Amino acid sequence: MDTAPPSIVHTACPHDCPSTCALEVEKLDNHHVGRSRGAAANNYTAGVICEKVSRYAERVHHPDRLSQPLKRNGAKGGGEFTPVSWDAALDEVAEQFTRAAQRFGSESVWPLYYAGTMGLVQRDGIERLRHVMRYSRQHSTICTALVDAGWLAGVGAKMGPAPREMGESDLIIVWGSNPPSTQVNAMTHIARARRTRKAKLVVVDPYRSSTAKIADMHVMLKPGTDGALACAIMHVLFRDGYADRDYMRRHADAPAELEAHLATRTPAWAAAITGLPAAQIEALAKLYGTTQRAFIRVGYGFSRSRNGAANAHAVSCLATVGGKWPHRGGGTFYSNGDIYKINDTLIKGTDRLDSSIRMLDMSRTGPVLTGDKSDLGDGPPVTAMLVQNMNPAVVCPDSKAVRAGFMRDELCVCVHEQFMTDTAKL
Repeated sequence: MDTAPPSIVHTACPHDCPSTCALEVEKLDNHHVGRSRGAAANNYTAGVICEKVSRYAERVHHPDRLSQPLKRNGAKGGGEFTPVSWDAALDEVAEQFTRAAQRFGSESVWPLYYAGTMGLVQRDGIERLRHVMRYSRQHSTICTALVDAGWLAGVGAKMGPAPREMGESDLIIVWGSNPPSTQVNAMTHIARARRTRKAKLVVVDPYRSSTAKIADMHVMLKPGTDGALACAIMHVLFRDGYADRDYMRRHADAPAELEAHLATRTPAWAAAITGLPAAQIEALAKLYGTTQRAFIRVGYGFSRSRNGAANAHAVSCLATVGGKWPHRGGGTFYSNGDIYKINDTLIKGTDRLDSSIRMLDMSRTGPVLTGDKSDLGDGPPVTAMLVQNMNPAVVCPDSKAVRAGFMRDELCVCVHEQFMTDTAKL
């Protein structure tokens, strides 16, 4: 008997990626999905998605996928768990959190989460629990905090040209990103620009990434020296008449002061800091200065250096000095997160936020859980946690301290996850 072809369901990728791909997913029946494809009608996704998401059915239906709650019945880290009902699991967590709050105060409970899913409700709903119950707040520093700060200092909002405009650019600079691995759709539009407009691709990155291997120019600077390179490029723009002073008079706040500050930031000065030949810096600056449709794609690589905010700020100024923003296919893109104007008060419970409640830094999870007073302040120890959409035992700095903290017998941990992660085992 012939079987009917699968129906197609339209949805969006939930993963932590700037593309936010529109998806077409095969629905095999009421309980199974098949192949996922990029939506052909969406001119950014353009029918393309990454290999990981194209095989998403393997994750959804994997035999190791957890389908019911598990409660530890042996020593921490021993990996011995017993299935329990959802009601029993929820009652147990609520009771443990209530006990912790009654004994030490509500700040002894710390919900910890990040971006395992980017769905606004699925990711951020935990914040409403936090604020309503007056649990310790979270300083989300682990990925974007530094580049966010630098970008906002230079541009003022998470806005920029539509990423699909890269397909109409004559110069594309990928700075601190590796799109074939992290945002494959960007490569679709980069390839279109190179094919139809003979656009140049420049990659600024400390290592020879897969993007750098196919670039027209790879600027392999020393880690953390991006700001010096950006300053030298702007020095050349001012020095050689490529700076758009009229644009800066209308849209920048301190162009004269910036030009004066950069007077000594020559390519030779930057060469000594970045490890790049001064001639390469000169060539890149001239290429950028003479190309109207010049598009800089800023990535999260800036957050991997402690001076990342300053570096991202310097790079964010290039399009303003060069007057690239008004031109289609020009400007700089980091994120368009601020264009949506979503009211997330209900989701995050921000109407119940009390700023006097302590904030714990997720990048300091190890010291927090091992009782470092510089992190805990005058507040109580963390004795109960809900970990969601995150695997801190693997991703947080100082993993030895993180593991030691999770191994404390007096710490109750509930992990909400699809698979048995390293954190869940603790």
